[in-house]
Order: sequence, then structure tokens, then C-alpha cells
Amino acid sequence: MSTARKPITPKPRRTRQKVLVILQEQCKQCELCITFCPKNVLCFDMSKYNKKGYHPVTACDIDACVNCGFCERICPDMAIFLADKEEAQRAIDDGALEENTLIPELMEQEEEEED
Repeated sequence: MSTARKPITPKPRRTRQKVLVILQEQCKQCELCITFCPKNVLCFDMSKYNKKGYHPVTACDIDACVNCGFCERICPDMAIFLADKEEAQRAIDDGALEENTLIPELMEQEEEEED
């Protein structure tokens, strides 16, 4: 019986098919999504208030997101959810997003392209 080890082959980088969408105007700062996020992706945007007078949630570390969906399931106001990447991009391109809607992954890419 051979005790030789097989070489470790790295797995290809995982690509997320869905993107995080945050409807900041619906957020009531309950903190449930922040508490239940296993990767600490979310935090409050303390620099602004929504129309309800709350600090809305935002993505502090979007690269850590694994699309687990805990935030989507726990949010009582449906202010945060996962959407299909192509559908979200079409909404941005068509200008169909509600006021103060964030799609951090796609909006980061647009900012990089503008620079």
C-alpha cells in the first residue's frame, strides 16, 4: 500500500450567480441581517438616514458574501434580498431602481469603469 500523497489541486474561484440588493428606504435598523450574517458582510451606514429616520444597512465587505441568503430570510421588511445578476444589471441599465437601492457588487464595477 502506497503512502504517497496526491498533489493538491486548487479549486476554481467560486463565482456568485446572485447579487445582494439592499432597499435602504425600507430598512428600519432592526439589525437582524447584520447579526445573522455568517461572514460579517453587512453594517449600518452611519453617514446617512433613510426617509423613516433610520441608518440603513449597507455592505461593508461584499467580497465576503457567499450568497447564503440568511439576510434575505431574516429581514422582516424585505429590505434585503438576492437577485439574479443579469436581471439586476438590466435594472441598473434601464434606470429601474428605486431611490436608495444598492447593488454593491455591480455598482463597484461601474465606479471602477468610470475611473
